[in-house]
Amino acid sequence: MSPQQRDVAGRVILITGGGSGLGRAIALRLARHGAIPIVADVSASAAEQTAEMINRNGAAHAVTLDVTDPGAVRRCMAELFDRFGDDFDGLVNNAGTDRGASVLDITDEQWAQVVAVNQSGPLYTTREFLRQALERASDAKPADIVNIISISAITVGADAAAYNSSKAALAKLTEVVQREAGDYGWPVRIHGVMPSAMNTPMMEQWHLTPEVMMDPDSVAQAVTFLMTLPADTFVQNLVINSRREPNWPR
Repeated sequence: MSPQQRDVAGRVILITGGGSGLGRAIALRLARHGAIPIVADVSASAAEQTAEMINRNGAAHAVTLDVTDPGAVRRCMAELFDRFGDDFDGLVNNAGTDRGASVLDITDEQWAQVVAVNQSGPLYTTREFLRQALERASDAKPADIVNIISISAITVGADAAAYNSSKAALAKLTEVVQREAGDYGWPVRIHGVMPSAMNTPMMEQWHLTPEVMMDPDSVAQAVTFLMTLPADTFVQNLVINSRREPNWPR
């Protein structure tokens, strides 16, 4: 008998950076499939707004979380596992930031902030999620971690030194955790997603027209799909590109 596809209905899933953009789209999409999103964002009001949108027809909770603060991440994870137990079995590392600047122009503070959010943040959340998952019942189904990387991890653009570098590092971190999960038999599977430009607030600084960017819900659909795959599979790195994007191969 072939492995059965999973369902997200009833699963509690933490989405970092869920207050806007892709994070909001992922939370809304998962909720439409019956999941209970935990909308985490450094902005309390943004997280609450997303949760309120879901609570009109579903169930969601908002938490304020700075993913660059390992202590705050540790406390948040402990509280969620204490509250939801084995139902809390999903993490989407979506929080990200960009400070467009060339190598000569980027400040130390800008570099440090981008690396802290895009690279260190997913490490902190993944590490604490794994530690808690290892203590759950042995018969619990594998939990899911989805890392939102970026196509920038494998492409090169000017004036994006910090963003490109941090996303490339996140891609490698994702592969390392995937390998360790398999080698050590951890009750989790880790997926990587590399989307191209999406019509989100973070892209406003690049002045792209909406016509060449993807709807973030298209990527949210892919995230939902990954979390419903049979339990014995995972996706190493899924590249999602827009057919309308200028660099689409023809």
